[in-house]
Parts: sequence; structure tokens; C-alpha cells
Amino acid sequence: MLKLLIVDDEPIIRKGIYRIIDWAKYGYEISGEAEDGQSAVNAILQLKPDLVLLDLHLPGFSGLDVIKRTRELGVMTHFLILSGYAEFEYAKEAINLEVDGYLTKPVDENILIQRITSIGRKIEEEEEQRQIQFLEIMEGAKYAEKNKRFYFNSEYVQAVFVSVGNLSSYEAAGKIQILRNFFQKNICHIFNYKEFIVFLFENTAESVIKRLLDDLYRFLLKSKDKTLITLGSRCKDEQSLPGSGIRKTCQEAEMLMESTFFYRGKIYLSVKDMRIINKNVQDWTVDEEAKNICAYIQVVNQKMICSFFMDMEKKFINSGKSPQEIRQECMALMIEVRSIITKKFPALKEMPEIGKETFDAIMNERCLGDIIETMTNTCIRISELLPLLSADSSFQRIISYVKNNYSEDLKLEALGQLFSYNCAYLGKRFKEYTGKNFHTYLDMLRIDAAKELLQNTSLKVYEISSAIGYANTDYFYSKFKKYAGKSPLDFRNQK
Repeated sequence: MLKLLIVDDEPIIRKGIYRIIDWAKYGYEISGEAEDGQSAVNAILQLKPDLVLLDLHLPGFSGLDVIKRTRELGVMTHFLILSGYAEFEYAKEAINLEVDGYLTKPVDENILIQRITSIGRKIEEEEEQRQIQFLEIMEGAKYAEKNKRFYFNSEYVQAVFVSVGNLSSYEAAGKIQILRNFFQKNICHIFNYKEFIVFLFENTAESVIKRLLDDLYRFLLKSKDKTLITLGSRCKDEQSLPGSGIRKTCQEAEMLMESTFFYRGKIYLSVKDMRIINKNVQDWTVDEEAKNICAYIQVVNQKMICSFFMDMEKKFINSGKSPQEIRQECMALMIEVRSIITKKFPALKEMPEIGKETFDAIMNERCLGDIIETMTNTCIRISELLPLLSADSSFQRIISYVKNNYSEDLKLEALGQLFSYNCAYLGKRFKEYTGKNFHTYLDMLRIDAAKELLQNTSLKVYEISSAIGYANTDYFYSKFKKYAGKSPLDFRNQK
């Protein structure tokens, strides 16, 4: 399947494009969408789509700027322009940028099918040509470098793929020259393939390669490049199929590069390092997990926050989900956490710890471990801020938690677990501190909240009962009459 990205600032247009044709029938899967110029560039760098359906008029910067910026970064994806503006100047500039077509909205279904079918054939032909060129480059090395005593006619070859970020073609060429100078001896061939730099060794022991890669990693570290390195297996060339060993070891190293997302702190990755993934992992819901982590944040339990995210990382590794799916789930979780926490503590809305920087890290960090670390640190930082916004003593934090969560199904036993108190001792301390036992204090908080809602909203009594934490409306009636001296309806009518 070819990967497709939809870029349009109107949600209704994006949904319409989803539905206009059966994309799978024509060999495409929709891998993502974007609504403005910057998010389009980020999505292209992240998803590396084969084809982008791109609106020209976008917030931030235009669709033409999206094409220019991705071209400058060395990403040569295909673009099919969709625009409500049938203007010659736009079309002319789009053609100069070598896009694959220019359609005006509303899009004709038959014309769209013709274009994507044609582009699909073109992409397949280019991929075949790349494979041919790939082998020709490596096989041709024995001619290009014969004066340097370097030939690919030996028995064993091993590929090493190095990723140093999103390099433009110009940057990659410069980096390759630096690396050629670094490897002064003619021990390997170095070239650029896709977004990677490839080292191809012949008849070289893996221990020697590892030692050289240690030197290489230290060298790249000085230039502050975030480097990932994968090693294909040591492969033998079949005499009947020249280049088969080269193809196999390179394909393996490239496949491993896609798996580095799941390996925290791993500099090198080879087949023997791969974990066995157990996909029988129970799925989780964003709402429930967000409530759990928010509880740990509010009680300032940093140990539980760290444990929560460590378990989450293990679940993701064994889930069989793609990096993009995991990024989306992490984003959804942190959005829900932000919503819950800022609703209870409005002052946090102005603080950057749970804002754009966290979300950018989730989408742009290259490894799952880095994403987990970002989310962990964010939640710990929020938990450190909360005492400054509310309580100034350890027991006041418990009171603050009850005040902010009275609408939940609060029980003294659960509070004891959250704050590491014995249940009986906590009940005794609670009465000493507030002058009321826990259940009376909680009921009074809820009844005060009910009075506010009865006075200032048109919510029905059963709706108020549910909103303040009483599942049973009759029970709410009895509690309200006990503390307010009259029924909820009499209270509302009197006011």
C-alpha cells in the first residue's frame, strides 16, 4: 500500500476526501492528515508519505511553501495540488516545483482516480529504478574505486545504516565527505541512500566494525548529531545472483532502523538485539489512564508517576502498534491529563509544562523511551507545582485532593493508598484536622456544591445528584435535607 497524507484546513473537506473513493482499491492507505503549513511539514517528515493531497491556501504558510520546505530538507515525496483557486500563477509555480498534478475543488471523482492511478504507477516505477540504482551504485563501486584497492567481489559483505536526522541532499553530501575523511583507510564504501548514510564493509570481522562504529559515534557526538546505527547481518553473495548479499544485508539494516523507535538508549541495533514481542497485551483507555495519572499528580506521588509510565512503555513495546499509533495515543493521553488538571487548577493553564513543548516532543522525539521520559518529567513537574497553588502542609494536600475530587467515588481506603496512610489512622487524623469525620466532610462539600448548582443553573435534581458524586437520587434527597433542612426543590424555589 502507498501512504497518503491529506492536507487541508477545512475538516469537512478532509472527511470528504476520505470518503470520495475507495482508496485501498487503488493501492493507497490514508496514513494521516494536517490542517496548516507547519503541521503538514512535520507530518511529511514524520510519516514520509508517498503522495500528499495538498491544499494551496493554508494557515501559517501556503501549500507551495510546504513543497519548497520539504524539498529543501531532501524529502522527495509526490504532491497532488487540490485548490479552490483556479489561478494560472499558482498552477505555474506548482508546475515549476514539479508537482504531479493540479486539481480544482470540488474534485471530480473520475479525474482524481485517473491522477492517483497514474501517480501510483510512477511511484512503483521509481521504486524499481531506485532498487536497480542501489545495486548499481554498490556494484559500481569496484570500478569507481579500483585505483584505491576497493572491490565488491569478495565473499561476505555487511551493511551499516546511520541516521543523523533529517538531512537535505546538500547536507548529506557534506556529511558523507566528512565521514570519508574520518575513515582514512579504504575499509568501506560510504554513500547516501534515502535519509540514511550507508557503510558497506567487505570481509570485515564484526568486532572490528563495532570498534570502528564506537569511534564514529564519538565523532558524531561532538557535532551534536542524535545518531542511530543499525547493523545488517554478515551476508554471503551467491555467485548466481550478483549483489544478493548486498541487497539482503542492506534490507535488514533498513528494517532495523524502523525498529529503533522501541529501543531506549540503544546506540547500535542488530538482529540479535531484537526482543520477542508478546502481542497479547490488554488494551487501555485514555480516559481511565488519564484519571489514574492525574490522581498520582495531585497527591504528589512521583514514585507512582514514574512506575505508571514505565509500565506504559512496556505495554507499548508489546502492543504490536506502529510508532505513529503510539504517538497518537500518547498525545491523546496528555491532552486529557491537561484537561483534567487545568479544570481543577485553572492557574496551570498559563504554565508551559503541559503545553506545546510537551506535545511537540511526543511527535518529534525519535525513540519511545524519549517520549516516555518527556511525559514522566512533565507530570512530575506539574505535581511539584500543585503544592504551590494549594496546600502548604502534607495533610492539607489530602484536604486539597478531596476538595478537587469530591464528585468522584471517594473512599477513605483509596485515599489511604494514594497518600500511604493506614485507613484507620487517616480517619482519626482527618477528624482531628477538620473537626468532622471523612464522610461528613465529603457530604458537606457535595451539598455546598449542590446548593450552588441549584441556585445558578437549570440542571434537574437527578443531574445535580450525579454531578456531585451521588449515583442514587433518593440518597441525595435525604442527604440534602439533612444538611440544608429542606428538599432540593424547596431550596431552589425559596431562592
